[in-house]
Amino acid sequence: MDTTTLICHLSVFAIAALANSIMCGQRMVLAARLLASVFGAAVLVAAPAPAVAQIDSLPTLRVRAPATLAAAATRLELTPTAPLGTAMTLAGLREPGLPIDVILSPEDSDLARGTAPWISGFANAAQSRVVLFPARVGAFPAQSIETLLQHEVAHILFARAAGGHPVPRWFNEGLALAAERPIGLSDPPRLAWTLVRHGKLSLFALERLFGDGRAANQRAYAVAGALVQDLLRIHGDDSAARVLALIGEGRAFEDAFSAATGEPLAAAVDRFWSRQHLWRRWVPFLTGPAFLWSAITLLALFAIAAHRRRRAAQRRAWDAEEEAEIARVATARLLESDPDASGSSYDVH
Repeated sequence: MDTTTLICHLSVFAIAALANSIMCGQRMVLAARLLASVFGAAVLVAAPAPAVAQIDSLPTLRVRAPATLAAAATRLELTPTAPLGTAMTLAGLREPGLPIDVILSPEDSDLARGTAPWISGFANAAQSRVVLFPARVGAFPAQSIETLLQHEVAHILFARAAGGHPVPRWFNEGLALAAERPIGLSDPPRLAWTLVRHGKLSLFALERLFGDGRAANQRAYAVAGALVQDLLRIHGDDSAARVLALIGEGRAFEDAFSAATGEPLAAAVDRFWSRQHLWRRWVPFLTGPAFLWSAITLLALFAIAAHRRRRAAQRRAWDAEEEAEIARVATARLLESDPDASGSSYDVH
């Protein structure tokens, strides 16, 4: 059984158990735990990061920050640089090159005010500099300052591997996502929602999405990450390094991709979209956290309504029993005072 089928079965089991617990009047805790177990299963279903090849040294990072961001700077300085080996492997570099300056910028700085609010960091390869905005970390794709650092440093390494020649944004960002972490929980539901709502995207449209605002930017990252992950899966983890090396020799990206992989870029993109069948669109969406917690909320509301109906029915039953008891007592007292009032005696005519 593959992982997608497993998640489907777990989802059906969890939601069925949740409905059963509601119908039986049990507490919602058990159902929430079952759905949380599906949530956890989705977390575990992630494409592995590329294996780190033999490299001679890792990048040297020089963190700089104002006093207000000293805690974040210390956190980054204590962060192991070993994960950067994945980016080195994807770039095909054995030596990282010059040290990279990491600048932490507060929100009241001119640099932050001049940068779109949905951008949490950027890299300037020509200056070997990375700029991070710690206050903006937390939203997809920058889910932690450590992964944001890995992401931006990866851009520097890819630019060095390409000899400073331009690399398409979608390919660059997709590679950086692969370098910082496996495609995990947040991406499949976001990709599924993009496919359901917007359908297939051309590479030109995908490039434009990166600059069209926060929501569009997040959709672009989701699609680019999935597309590049698919290319790495088909052509191998070293395919990116081959492409970047050819770009470094002066070849255009499309030519470099075809020469490095033996497949035209258009064919590779068409294959990716052809794999996004209906079940591939809906299964990640239905097993994502947004849907699962929406299901919990809706079923919780149903349980509350059902509980209120049961309580109302119980109160009506109690009222009926009380009225019957009052009538019985009144009848008994009437019989004690007037035996003939029972209506049990009658005359024969």
